[in-house]
Amino acid sequence: MAAQPGNNYRAQGLGKPALQRFAEKCEFDAVTGCVLWTGGTTSGQGNSARYGAFWDDGRRVPAHRWAAVHIHGIDLGSDEAGHCCPHGPNSLCVQHLEGQTKADNIAERNTRVAKANQSNATRQFYLFKQLGIGEPEPEPAAPAGVPTIPFYEPPEWFRPYMRKANDDDCPF
Repeated sequence: MAAQPGNNYRAQGLGKPALQRFAEKCEFDAVTGCVLWTGGTTSGQGNSARYGAFWDDGRRVPAHRWAAVHIHGIDLGSDEAGHCCPHGPNSLCVQHLEGQTKADNIAERNTRVAKANQSNATRQFYLFKQLGIGEPEPEPAAPAGVPTIPFYEPPEWFRPYMRKANDDDCPF
C-alpha cells in the first residue's frame, strides 16, 4: 500500500515555525503562572522526574532547555536550564527557568526534594518555634466577591498560540 500524503506524523509539523510547534504542546496554568509542557516526555539520564522532549532540527532536545534559549533568550553555554518555579518544583514548566551550573542545579534539586517531603507541621515548627518568629497571625478573610486565589496572565510569547476555549455548550 502506498503511503498517503499527510499521514506521516513527522511531516505534519513541516512549514510551521518552531515556536508555533513548541507552543502547540504547552498549556498555561492561570493559578501558578506556569506554562506546562504537554507534549512528549522522557526521564532520560537517570532522572525519575519526567522532562519534556521537543524535536528541533532533526534532534530531540529537552523542552525546558529549548525554551530557555529560544524563548527566554538565556545564554546557557555549558550551563543547565534550571527550574525556578515559585510554586514548587515542576520539571514540565517551560516558563520559570534560569541558567545554572550543574552543581547548583543538583544542590537546588536536593533542597527542593527535601522541602517537598517535609510535612506542613514540620515546616511550621521549624519556622515558628526553632527560629523564634512567634505564632502565626491568622489570615484576614477576603472581602466578599474577591477571589482568594491569584490568577496570572499568560506570558506574551504564549498568547498568540493559546487554544481558544469553546464555551458554546456551557450551561452557565
